[in-house]
Amino acid sequence: MEKISPHEPRAELLSPEDVDKDVASLDEELLGPKELEEDVATLDRLLAEKRKAAILSELDPETWHLLEELVEQGICQDEKEAVTRAVRAFVLAVSPQPYKLVQE
Repeated sequence: MEKISPHEPRAELLSPEDVDKDVASLDEELLGPKELEEDVATLDRLLAEKRKAAILSELDPETWHLLEELVEQGICQDEKEAVTRAVRAFVLAVSPQPYKLVQE
């Protein structure tokens, strides 16, 4: 493999870490730290929504109906709470050490 040398004889090549720092600095200067945090938060939210949609799209219509009824009747605040409570109840029913698993 051929070694890359600097264009200027006395100049040093940037390490990958130096390049990452330079890019981060440019992003911060161009966007600002608040905007970067907002972009990351938005990306995280979009990924979470996509994962949720993928999982929920696999549910059969009867299960969807049951989830909606739990929310409509005020038993659960939303579908997430209904699924969480259902999984915990299932663990309690089938696990030899249910209390420990639910508490973690």
